Amino acid sequence: MYNLTVQTPNQTREETSKMKQRPTKANNDGHSTLPQSHQYPEIHGSHHQLYQFIKHIPVAIAMLDKEMCYLATSGMWLQYWQLEADKIIGNQHSQLFPNLPDSWHQQAKKCLLGIIDQFDLEHLITVPASNRLMQWVKWNVKSWHTEEGIIGGLIISTEEITPDKQLQQQLELTQLATDNAGDAIFWITIGGKICYTNKQGCNFLGYSESELLELTIHDIDLKLSVEVWQTHWQKVKNQNHLRFESNFLTKKGNILPVEVNVNYLEFQGNEYQCAFVRNISQQNNINLHLREAKEQLQAVLNAVPGLVSWVDADLRYIGVNQHLANAYNLPIETFINQEVGFLQTSPEFNDFVYEFFAKPDWSYAKEVTTNVRGNSRIYLIVAQKYYRDEVSLPSAVFVGLDITERLEMEASLRNSQQKFRQQAYQLEQTLQKLNSTTTQLIQKQKMSFLGQLVTGIVHEVNNPVNFISGNIAHAINDVKDLLYLVNIYQQNLPRLLPEIESEIEDIELDFIQEDLPKLLESIMAGAKRIQDVVSSLKQFSTAEEESIKAVDIHKGLDSTLLILQHQFQGKGGCPDINLIKKYGSLPKVECYPGQLNQVFMHILTNAIDSLEDKYEDLVTKNISNQPFEPKIIISTKVKDYYVEIAIYDNGSGMTEEISSRIFEPLFTTKHTEKNIGLGLSISQELIVEKHHGKLYCNSQAREGSEFIIEIPIKFGHSS
Repeated sequence: MYNLTVQTPNQTREETSKMKQRPTKANNDGHSTLPQSHQYPEIHGSHHQLYQFIKHIPVAIAMLDKEMCYLATSGMWLQYWQLEADKIIGNQHSQLFPNLPDSWHQQAKKCLLGIIDQFDLEHLITVPASNRLMQWVKWNVKSWHTEEGIIGGLIISTEEITPDKQLQQQLELTQLATDNAGDAIFWITIGGKICYTNKQGCNFLGYSESELLELTIHDIDLKLSVEVWQTHWQKVKNQNHLRFESNFLTKKGNILPVEVNVNYLEFQGNEYQCAFVRNISQQNNINLHLREAKEQLQAVLNAVPGLVSWVDADLRYIGVNQHLANAYNLPIETFINQEVGFLQTSPEFNDFVYEFFAKPDWSYAKEVTTNVRGNSRIYLIVAQKYYRDEVSLPSAVFVGLDITERLEMEASLRNSQQKFRQQAYQLEQTLQKLNSTTTQLIQKQKMSFLGQLVTGIVHEVNNPVNFISGNIAHAINDVKDLLYLVNIYQQNLPRLLPEIESEIEDIELDFIQEDLPKLLESIMAGAKRIQDVVSSLKQFSTAEEESIKAVDIHKGLDSTLLILQHQFQGKGGCPDINLIKKYGSLPKVECYPGQLNQVFMHILTNAIDSLEDKYEDLVTKNISNQPFEPKIIISTKVKDYYVEIAIYDNGSGMTEEISSRIFEPLFTTKHTEKNIGLGLSISQELIVEKHHGKLYCNSQAREGSEFIIEIPIKFGHSS
């Protein structure tokens, strides 16, 4: 430690701050001085000699107080860190060196507390005057004491060790690279003794390092016996380097083919061979496989039913297949290293090769006419570039397929192609008409049968209903008269015979007088209900009527709903379907009313089926978070020259793929016994073809569907 007599830190900083004079740059006696920017200000007083000593000491040293503020520095310190004295005295050490490691601060704190007297530390630091210059520095830090024996601060000195540290790192890195090299490395003495091996050398032969260092090169290299060793040593010494292949013997007795690169070295008066050894058993296998692959490739290319050649970047043949050689009645070897075009029989092919190599494209194809044994043939030449190795220019392979017969056939086919297209078009039109006619016939037959059935039912039901409803009115009047007569009897003959009174009590005359009129009125209401159903059936069955009528669309909808009313009642636990009508104000529409009612029937039936399917799906999968409320919403409105009828249901909906096909004939997602897939295709035909309107669907899977019908108000009119 240092025992110095100094003023308190505050006094020293105050004294220092008053003195800013700088010495001259050089002395007349020839002694050089530090640059002016690195001079320490002159100090006068009791501590002048001490500060002069610190200023001129030939080491980079500084004095800090207990608050780690600078009291004094040597000129070498200022020069080393490229600082100025008036910018350092009084400043804290951490302001000038903000990137010191935590270990530096921890050790400095121990010195100030007296736990340790000093410490040394090496680390990489950024020079304060430069944000980018890095160097290795060794710090020596000691505490100094006042005359009273109290720690007054720290004396710190630095020494640059960048070159030594870099050399040390390079040596460590070189040793690490050698020890962990991918090749086995051996140092061998002139007597054949192995004096060094790396990890790969041990792994290579299966020995531990200590075991391997007990062996000689003769123990592991089968070709370097004791008899040939001296000759080998002299050869390596004369050439300084030698490369050869040999066989190494492993600890387990296996023989490994190796490639050895050996260098002659002299170090500290001793001679060595440094051998780099690589296992080439895999390389030998690869070379064997390459030879086999080359032979197989040649066999494959010979089997290709075309002319194959590969050409180097200098436009010379590298090779050809047997077909090309046979085509010109020449051996394959004749083509090797010959310039393209040496046969002078195929100028178009020659031009194609030159053109392809001049292009940046990596593949190219072209039809080329060439002369083979005096016959003109057309070949489709396909070319592909490839690299033979990493340094050479790309080569290319050319495959020629004889397409002479194929082109002749194509020419013949083109002559009849137009005729076939016309026939195909006519057939397509015929099929479309046939499909349309078939659909119409099925629909016509269906509606004819339905019309006959409904007409018969209406006729058979209408007669008795008319009889009942016609006579029930008379019966009501007669009953009222009889009841009135009974009432008069009761009023004028209050005393009745016992037999009559007993009978009145037995038949409950009072109840009959009250209930019988209600009973007859209920019968009358039932008859009226039957008449409404018959009327709806009669209106719905007008499909046979081909004439156009101006009708109330709402009545057609209501008659259809009345027929389907029983299907709105829940089945199998499914809630009743809630029907919501949002009818707008519509004029009468000119249309085929029966056909329009049929469209309503198909769409509403599909909506009911979709709601039932969704309920069954929710129950089966048990995924319903809240009760399912099935509903159908029918809305109507006028839209320009059209009326729009929208029928929405919150059923299972459809995917985009299914909704795009729903109007195809015979397409259905239901069981065939339930639906044959004609309803919506017929509906579209009736709306589009018959009424010149539109029918389309908006649907989303698991959310619901909406069918929208648009028909002109005036038949045949369009906007």
